[in-house]
This record gives sequence, structure tokens and C-alpha cells, in this order.
Amino acid sequence: MSLDQGALLAEIIGAIAVVASLIYLTVELRTQSKMNRLASANDLATQWSGLMISMHDSAELSEIWLKGTSDFDSLGPVSKLRFSAFFGRFLRNSEALYFRVLDKTLDQTIWRGIERTIRDLLCLPGSQAWWETRKHWYTDDFQSLVSDLIARGEAEVMFDKYNVEKLQKTLE
Repeated sequence: MSLDQGALLAEIIGAIAVVASLIYLTVELRTQSKMNRLASANDLATQWSGLMISMHDSAELSEIWLKGTSDFDSLGPVSKLRFSAFFGRFLRNSEALYFRVLDKTLDQTIWRGIERTIRDLLCLPGSQAWWETRKHWYTDDFQSLVSDLIARGEAEVMFDKYNVEKLQKTLE
């Protein structure tokens, strides 16, 4: 084998090594991307569980929630504070997830379900009254999203099947 043939063989081996490295890097990036999406979905489940547990464990908070989403202004100061703490936490988590979907670490399919939940909750009159007094706490991008969701007004009528009005009358 001549020196020129040896150099050519070395170049070919080097090119194969570069291609193999690129393939390995691509596989690793895909794996990391999948892991990030799974972590985002896990975070969502954990956050949602925390919110639902606090509602589940407190009949008083559930009552405040039902009354507040109907008519926020009718709540007393302490109830307004508790409603605000719960709803603010829900929306702050939603805002964080919104930015995850924008940077593609949260799957669009999962986000569509979250978006429908936000829309349904923010189309209730008490929730809208709360939002008008607190929206400045959130980023401009999230405020725009929420405004669009409210403007669409396509929400399901929440809690209709639960006879909330009848329940509220019995609680008064």
C-alpha cells in the first residue's frame, strides 16, 4: 500500500467515524427530547394532583370555589383570598405549562386538554371577575392567550350536571 492509498483509507475511516458520531448524537438528542416531554407530563400530573387534592380534602374550599366561579364579588374577604390562592396557583401552573408547549417540551396533545380546562374555567363569570383584577400578575403572552380563550367563549357550561345552583341554595 502506497502512502497516498493509506491517506485515502484514513480519510474514509475518518468520514465514517464522523457519520457514526452524528448518528449517535441524533439518537441521543431524540432520547433527551423524549425524556424532557415525559418529565413535563409528569410535572403536569403532579401539579394537577396537588390542586385536586387540596380541593378534595377541603369541603370549605370546594364551596368557596363553586361560589367564587359563579360570583367572585359575593365572597367575603377570607374566601376571596382562598379562592385567589387556589385559582392563582392553577393559572400560574398553566402559564408555566404554556411556555413549555411554546419551547416544545410539552406535547401539543396534552396542552389542548389543559387549554380547554383553562377556557372552561375562565368563561365562568366569577373567574372572569377575578381575572380582571389579577391578570397583571401574569406575562403578556399568557394574558393574550387567556383573553383569546375568553373571547372565543366556546366553553362547556361547567358544573351544570352537578346542580350547583341547588347546592348553593342549600349551603346558604
